[in-house]
Amino acid sequence: MASGVLVVVFGLLAVIAGFAIRRDLKTGISGDGLYRFRADSNPLGFGAIIAGKGFVLCLGAAEILHVLGLGEDPMALLRRIFG
Repeated sequence: MASGVLVVVFGLLAVIAGFAIRRDLKTGISGDGLYRFRADSNPLGFGAIIAGKGFVLCLGAAEILHVLGLGEDPMALLRRIFG
């Protein structure tokens, strides 16, 4: 895939995840239509959702850095960890 397309796709994913984390922290409610976690009643679920969104944010940033030639391939790192 073209490097410009990868930057745009992963950049959009990172921006959406960043705004979602900001919204969740502001409201204290995280989730989607099926799962909804409140920070005061279920902090473990709330934290898990925030951690997942944080992973997407970090993966998007790492992939952008890789495409621009400024970092290592994050997918190769994940393959070494899980493969």
